[in-house]
Amino acid sequence: MSTLYPAGTDFRSTPDYKGGVHKALNATLIPITTLIFGMRIYVRVLMTKNPGLDDGLAFVAYLFAVGLSIFDIIGVKYGSGAHIYLIPQQALLKFFNVLATQNLWYFWCTCFVRLAVAAFLPRLSKEKLYLYLVYGIAAFTVVQTIVCFLYKLLECRPVSDLWLPPHTPGTKCVSDAANEIMMNINAVFGIFIDCVLLGLPIWIISKKMIMSRKMMQVILIFCVGIFVVVTGVVRFFYMKTLLFATDPTFHMSTIGVWSDLEAHIGLWCACFPALQPILRIVSFKLGLRTKLLSYGDTPGRKSAGASGHLGGASGVQRSNHGYLRSGNGIDVKGTETDSDSQKGIVSKGKSFEMESMGQIHKQTEVQVSVEDRHDGHKKVERQESWIDI
Repeated sequence: MSTLYPAGTDFRSTPDYKGGVHKALNATLIPITTLIFGMRIYVRVLMTKNPGLDDGLAFVAYLFAVGLSIFDIIGVKYGSGAHIYLIPQQALLKFFNVLATQNLWYFWCTCFVRLAVAAFLPRLSKEKLYLYLVYGIAAFTVVQTIVCFLYKLLECRPVSDLWLPPHTPGTKCVSDAANEIMMNINAVFGIFIDCVLLGLPIWIISKKMIMSRKMMQVILIFCVGIFVVVTGVVRFFYMKTLLFATDPTFHMSTIGVWSDLEAHIGLWCACFPALQPILRIVSFKLGLRTKLLSYGDTPGRKSAGASGHLGGASGVQRSNHGYLRSGNGIDVKGTETDSDSQKGIVSKGKSFEMESMGQIHKQTEVQVSVEDRHDGHKKVERQESWIDI
């Protein structure tokens, strides 16, 4: 690919140059994502002591998201954000070299972000149909990623020509039109997967919880995933309208931005439900809530009910740092605290409620009555009922 680079012109000083904004955005996304993911690991490993497969996948997704931003920052150095006819030939060669690797990297970045979300969903319910749908969408994500990755990797013969500028004399690669169709199909499938991952938790919550204000609050928590769907739709819109192949260096400042946002916001949404314990503590410290727990007895008081503890057992246990121990989580020991972040949000039963920060709990009220009979024996009756918290 040739360039009309005028001698002595610095592409960074041209009027339409957007590389600086693109670089600043990614330099901002990296620390924000690092902070959010770091808090997730802190909550899961140190606070609740309840790490899972979703945390491992989120870690891989974090590495890919940071790597995607680093690729964009490097691309700015070689002309990303400037019109292609203003970039020196040597810089163009390096730009397309970086872009080829970044395209392959993007497939796995979005794949692991979606897998991290899918791996969290079984914490909500163990119903067979629900789990089949979760595992099905996860498998579809992996298969779709592998197919698109291999297509992109093998679109040139030999494979090494993929890292050369498009239309370099002597190269044998698929046409721009065929490559665009593949990328569009990948984008559409990505939007579909994001919609399913958004809809599954909302569906299981609306099915398991009674209609109430708390149910709507819970659904709103998971609706943050709408932002991921929006970024995917906007990215697809620009892919269809900007004709990336006509001026790839300049259009990277638009399509590349939405690709970065799609990956990072997706990881944020995957981490958000796990952050409830630390958000609960922060809001309590700031005086935004009157007690650390949103239900049951206040910490340190003895329970008078039949749920949680028997026979006046002591209240919620705390560590030296003031947070709640995961040993008392409803999904671990059968008692009730806020400490287990995501796990055990939905379980089987007739009536459910979720705390304002992300968990559904059920409480059994047991009544035992003893009645003397004329034959000298005692009649014992035991009644159970589900009540909302």
